[in-house]
Amino acid sequence: MNKIKNILTCCLILAVSAGASAQSNQTLIDKVIAVVGDNIILESDVEAQYQQLAAQNQATPLPADERCVLFDNLLLDKLFLSQAQIDSVTASTEEVDAELDRRIKYFISVFGSKEKLEEYYGKSIIELKDDFKDDIEKQLVSDKMKSKAFSNLKVSPAEVKAFYDKIPADSVPFFNAELELGEIVMFPKVSAQEKDFAKKKLEGIRKEIVDGADFSVKAIQYSEDPGSYLDGGSLNWIERGELVPEFEAIAYKLKEGELSDVVETPFGYHIIIVDEKRGDKLKVRHILIKPKITRSDLNAVSDRMDSIVHQLRADSMSWKAAVARYSDDDQSKNIGGLMTNQKTGNSFFEKADIDGTLIFTIDRMKVGEYSDVLPFSQVDKTGETKQGYRIIWLKSESKPHRASLDLDYSKIQSAAKAEKQQKALEEWVKLHKSKNYVRIDDSMKGCAQVAKWLSN
Repeated sequence: MNKIKNILTCCLILAVSAGASAQSNQTLIDKVIAVVGDNIILESDVEAQYQQLAAQNQATPLPADERCVLFDNLLLDKLFLSQAQIDSVTASTEEVDAELDRRIKYFISVFGSKEKLEEYYGKSIIELKDDFKDDIEKQLVSDKMKSKAFSNLKVSPAEVKAFYDKIPADSVPFFNAELELGEIVMFPKVSAQEKDFAKKKLEGIRKEIVDGADFSVKAIQYSEDPGSYLDGGSLNWIERGELVPEFEAIAYKLKEGELSDVVETPFGYHIIIVDEKRGDKLKVRHILIKPKITRSDLNAVSDRMDSIVHQLRADSMSWKAAVARYSDDDQSKNIGGLMTNQKTGNSFFEKADIDGTLIFTIDRMKVGEYSDVLPFSQVDKTGETKQGYRIIWLKSESKPHRASLDLDYSKIQSAAKAEKQQKALEEWVKLHKSKNYVRIDDSMKGCAQVAKWLSN
């Protein structure tokens, strides 16, 4: 059980990064296997990351040298951190707090509740943040140093061509048929009338409570927060950073037993009451009323999208202009309306990667064509599922083929950039390891990846 807890602790500190220090209560072996500047690497640091990877890849055995790869990555992180200390690269308190909040919120979602997370570790959220703060700060500083060293690295068209030309003919990769898709997404906006209706409804509920009605009973009757209404609107104990700023700004100003005015947040309209205060913790109840999207709001969006697709098909408006002016999806909007394949991170999709309901539409389209207006739903930042519409553009479609500069320039460019970054990284390590004290334990010197750290 302790071993599993150590692995989860490593995950909590790192989330998707690497390089946390071992915790004081761990049962994994604590042996210093490297020192870089003022920073140490413990054998348990490597082991915790290895066990995390093994748990994530249970169906596939890890490579025999995986611990060596992880150790090499940790050495690099510590070298970035050490050089950052020399170059006075720092992370602000606000940056550290924001990253701590992000990771704590993620793990609250993994465990199911704040209480379950606290129960598992036997510590409050505040205590957990205190435990992990130093490691998070070091990771952010290391990442900043890495960005400073390589963020401006680019590859020219000539370098891309040179990279492609040096690939042996029998090693040029083969790509399956792929599609490149664009989208314009629109969601209905809550009307001023619906907002006013929701606010007035909550003001009426508030008046009843002021006149003597029981808050919890009214929460059970009217609140539209599915996670709290059955418990009389109770959110239990909260701490700063757990809820949206608009809610917290009011909650932390209230006295015990005081009822707030109506508060607007991205979720809707709330009234809040604070039952108890303990330092920076509040025991809170609320009632939420959400402004509604009506059928007429949805119909208005559908009609607007019909007009947009008509203009696109008539060439009276460009795709670029339509995306910039109308699309409500920030991710695709920022890259010219292109959809991102979550599996690969680029804009190319094999048919197997496309949602089944969408592939039937695309199969009937030719390159350059626009779909009819299609129903679309998306989970927003509040966790709510929004209903809207979208238009799909089939930008390109390739047949199965060997990679070529004409058809696959962006992929070849990415590979060329990765190779250039790797060479730049090796040169950076060679230059800076001599400026920082590096000592590696004999037990790790057998790793092939460590050779570059031992050579002059």
